[in-house]
Formats: sequence, structure tokens, C-alpha cells
Amino acid sequence: MSISRTQTIEWDGKALSGWVDLDGTPTKVSADRETIHTHAPGFSDALTWEIDRHREEIFEKLLPFFKQQKRDF
Repeated sequence: MSISRTQTIEWDGKALSGWVDLDGTPTKVSADRETIHTHAPGFSDALTWEIDRHREEIFEKLLPFFKQQKRDF
């Protein structure tokens, strides 16, 4: 699984979203603030501006979560 660099990682104030390759298939994924606080180490109480500023780092930290979600479907 990897981040698709052709797509932008976006934070809209409610959810962080972007594209990852899951099993060779480009898939759009997203995580709300609660998910970020729970599954992105170092960002357990991140504010909106912090999430926006560090969105790429947070997204990378969420990759294991996205991979697990794919397996649960």
C-alpha cells in the first residue's frame, strides 16, 4: 500500500482525505478528526490548523489504519 502522489491530500476542516493504492487499486480514503486523534501518533489532540499544516505526515501515519479498514470490508 502506498500513497498516490498524483492526488492531493486535503483537509476540509472535518476530514482528511486522499488516495492510496490498496492491493493495486487506487482508493480514496478519509479520516475524521476523531480517527486522526486515535490513529495518528503524535496528533492525539491536534487542532484544525495543525492537521492542515501537517496533513501529509498525518496521512502517512494513518496508512496502517487505512490498510486495516480495507481488510475489514
